[in-house]
Amino acid sequence: MSLIGFRREDGEIEYLEEVEYSEEHLEDDLHEVIHSDPRLVMGTLTTRENVVLGSKLQLPTGKEPDLLVCDKRGTLTTIEFKRDRSPRSAVTQLFDYASSLARLDQDEFFDLTNYESLEELYEAFDHEENTEFDIDDFEREFAEGLESPQLMLVAYTITDDVRRMTRWLRDAHDLKINCVEFDYYERDDAQMFVPTIIGADETQEIKEREASPKQKKYRRFFGEVLERFKEELPGVTSRSASSDSWLTIPAGHSDVEFVWHFKGDPGDKEFHVVMNFQLNDSARNEEMLETMLAAIEDRSLDIPEEIHAEEYGSSGYTRLYVKREVGRLDDALEDEELKEWAVDRLAEFHEQLTPVLDEQLR
Repeated sequence: MSLIGFRREDGEIEYLEEVEYSEEHLEDDLHEVIHSDPRLVMGTLTTRENVVLGSKLQLPTGKEPDLLVCDKRGTLTTIEFKRDRSPRSAVTQLFDYASSLARLDQDEFFDLTNYESLEELYEAFDHEENTEFDIDDFEREFAEGLESPQLMLVAYTITDDVRRMTRWLRDAHDLKINCVEFDYYERDDAQMFVPTIIGADETQEIKEREASPKQKKYRRFFGEVLERFKEELPGVTSRSASSDSWLTIPAGHSDVEFVWHFKGDPGDKEFHVVMNFQLNDSARNEEMLETMLAAIEDRSLDIPEEIHAEEYGSSGYTRLYVKREVGRLDDALEDEELKEWAVDRLAEFHEQLTPVLDEQLR
């Protein structure tokens, strides 16, 4: 018998491959895979970048969470892995981890992790120079997460009793707790297991209730354009709108993404439709950018606006984008022409450039 894990290409986990199966190493397989790329289970909950703060961290109480993850906004998630089926006791373990974390102050917390301070953790992410979300916002989100982190249980099968318990905790107590199990299907005569998050919609509703008025406006705008995009290109994404000033759309490769993004000051915003290249090799990112710019010219994309291209961040990432003046966020909410433009431009990028991308990163 065999189990399908995740294929590693150039040090990155991207696809699935067959590995030897045994009851003894199921939990280790899950741990290794998700530690290497948390997006495999976090992708439905957040489109933001995530970093691993530590694995098997020993808390002062002696408890050891399997994995602790933080996203770009400072949201903490505690992850527990279980072999085969999920026991009810795993939910109790997650509560124990959360209560242990809540007893720590920031200095005590960072003494346990791979990062020395909140400032170092903040700098681990690439931040736009003119982003509205700064280190003070990051610290507020982080402090809330330390007091009450997101909880995630990962297993090959989530049992009915655990589904009922976690659903009740979300519905009755607004607790951000999710389960991930692995759906089975066959492809190319191989057995495949793919992660599926249980309760993601309810967790999004909890976050929406907690969101600020500005975050709710972002969610409303992206909710509208996302639904139109799904009608235009069915099957490209199953993501929900976020309360961030941006929303990513998958390009079929983990290191490349399309993005809708509000930029600029509150009363003087621009809206960007972007294609980001975030490979580990800066020269490769530059090469990909040049290849896509050439493809745009060769394929005569239906994009009359100027195509902007640049390097960004501190990791040698590159991007191309088109932009449109917006003004205030409230103006964007009422601007049907802007919403149509946003969908049309991203759909054109996606349809025309993903075949080139597939050829380059095959």
